[in-house]
Amino acid sequence: MIMAEIPSWLVTLGASVLTAVGGFILALVNRGPAMQTALDARLQTLIDGYERRVDDLMLEVHCLREEVVNLRRALAEAHYKSGFGA
Repeated sequence: MIMAEIPSWLVTLGASVLTAVGGFILALVNRGPAMQTALDARLQTLIDGYERRVDDLMLEVHCLREEVVNLRRALAEAHYKSGFGA
C-alpha cells in the first residue's frame, strides 16, 4: 500500500473546517442558558400580567356581587312597602 503525502493546504483546510464546526457547536451549546434566561423572563412577564388581570377581574366580580346584593335588598324593600311581602 502506497501512502501519498497529504498536501499541507488540505490539512490546514481540514483543521479549519473542524475548528469552525466545533466553534459552531460550542456557540449553540453556550447559547442555551442565555435563551433559557430570556424565555424565563418572558414567561414571568406573561404570568405577572395574567395574575394582575385575574386580580382585576376578581375585584370586579366582588363589586358586582355587592351590587347584586344591594339591588336584591332594594327590590325586597320595594316589594315589602308595596304590600307584596305580607
